[in-house]
Amino acid sequence: MDAALRCLADPHIGPVPMALILRTAGVSSRAFYRHFQSKDDLFLALLDQECAEVVHRVDAVADAATGDAADQLAAWIGAMFDIVANTKARTQLMVVDSDEVRAAKGYRTVRERLHTAREKGLAEILRRGRDDGSFPLTDPDLDAMAINAVVSRVLGGQTSDDPERLKQAQVATLDFAFRAVGALGRT
Repeated sequence: MDAALRCLADPHIGPVPMALILRTAGVSSRAFYRHFQSKDDLFLALLDQECAEVVHRVDAVADAATGDAADQLAAWIGAMFDIVANTKARTQLMVVDSDEVRAAKGYRTVRERLHTAREKGLAEILRRGRDDGSFPLTDPDLDAMAINAVVSRVLGGQTSDDPERLKQAQVATLDFAFRAVGALGRT
């Protein structure tokens, strides 16, 4: 999987040949097929691995339940932006969002499962805010989906390593999220 990640991250034209991935990994096709049924399966496993790490990091924010619901929402969004601030993590996420990985049979199903997993902790944070009155307008499951989509869209549009620009995008995203859930006085 590391070899596939490296090969996909390196500049290339057209699909990455399976022979290149195998050569980079130093394994035979026979060894490869003991672990994966196809190149698509390899790419889906790579997607699952990279996105599971994101889910783990944002779930830790929800599980910690540190501060009030507004602090938790800010920490959840902050965790997402921190991941993209890391050049290596951003590259890995760009690879699993590449056209070649997106073309893998089953991509949409895996991606949807991972988005749902990422939204679970966020929905819990929003529920806490609804229950304590700090997010009076929230519909936790629906708003988790919407906030997650906005965060994904904003992060996907980050093309530079400019920390100031990333921070501005984070502040704007958090401002949007607070307004969406009715967190008055937090914008």
